[in-house]
Amino acid sequence: MIRKGLLISTFLIVIMLGLSLWALPHLPADGRFASHWNINGVADGYSGRAMVLWFMPALGAGVALVLSLVPLIDPRRKNLLRSSLAYLVAWGGGLVVIAFAHAMMVLNAAERVDLADISHGPGLLRALALLIGAMTMALGAVLGKVRPNWFLGVRTPWTLSSDLSWDKTHRLAGWLFMLTGLATLATALVLIPRWAMLVLLGGTMGTALIAVVYSFLVWKGDPARETLVPESAD
Repeated sequence: MIRKGLLISTFLIVIMLGLSLWALPHLPADGRFASHWNINGVADGYSGRAMVLWFMPALGAGVALVLSLVPLIDPRRKNLLRSSLAYLVAWGGGLVVIAFAHAMMVLNAAERVDLADISHGPGLLRALALLIGAMTMALGAVLGKVRPNWFLGVRTPWTLSSDLSWDKTHRLAGWLFMLTGLATLATALVLIPRWAMLVLLGGTMGTALIAVVYSFLVWKGDPARETLVPESAD
């Protein structure tokens, strides 16, 4: 699992670095370039050449390093390794989003892509919504297979204290994530792209809230749950 994740990360980071090296002579050393856009697709943040070219590859490398170490320190490492598909989907998906954002920033700075008005028609916001929507669906499809661990999944006091709560909560959250991703895709394709991001945000927050409440209800009805009673306390 770690080897596959590092291979995926290396491939994407090499592409990002290659794009940065290509763009280097096209960007003035003292120039200021758009590096952040608001929900309406208007640039509201600017950075120098070094930030635009090298920050995202460095961020991708940092994320890959952390994710490669997590399985080594998880007390329930065997369960995390059994959840390798979901872990790789989350790992690879996160790096793909970083690589996409990097490509859009660099290409915009090099004036190969015009992101001046991305709130209408095809553009960064729509493409980003489609990408994250598809990733959300993919993660939802495998979330039900995640085994109890300390780093991946819906980790509440109740899922960590009841295997039944963990299993049922992750199956429900998986379906909700898939619905959120599907709604995001549909909204991005048919309606204004910024609405798709609002659908994504609302669906993610709603899923999190439902999962927390549901995990408690399942835990409460699980006779095999782990609880600390007064006589067993130190």
